[in-house]
Amino acid sequence: MNRIHEHRLFRFACVGIADTLTPMSKRVGPRAAVSLTGVSVLVVIFLGGLYYVKWSPSYQRAFTAAAQHSIGASIVSGKLAAPPAPSVDAAVGYAWAYGKSIWQAMVLGLLLGAGVQALVPRGWLVGVFGSMKFTGVALAGLVSTASMM
Repeated sequence: MNRIHEHRLFRFACVGIADTLTPMSKRVGPRAAVSLTGVSVLVVIFLGGLYYVKWSPSYQRAFTAAAQHSIGASIVSGKLAAPPAPSVDAAVGYAWAYGKSIWQAMVLGLLLGAGVQALVPRGWLVGVFGSMKFTGVALAGLVSTASMM
């Protein structure tokens, strides 16, 4: 089988999957159906991931802070009154504690980055966020605000 034929078979399979997943594909072309499915999957990952990794923990932490007037132990010193003396052991301990506290957000960021690359058409991204007009910049800033702490 030559590469052009393999590419057409793969594309046919992708369009068939998109037709199955997206009822709207009967009203729009196959390319738009794949795009709509991809963007929908990415929005679900974005909202669900941000809720699980950022929004829900921050909401719970607000009640803890209101009740205890503290947001918890320091990542540097833990429950000690002063931070540890500078050393390789202290640096490794801090790196490990920091990694344990951010690993879920890091995985979500990698998933979202890969999802944007794989699921969202490049032309659509450039059209929506790529202009230097106020609307493109404001929309990009608004979308990024949801992932801020």
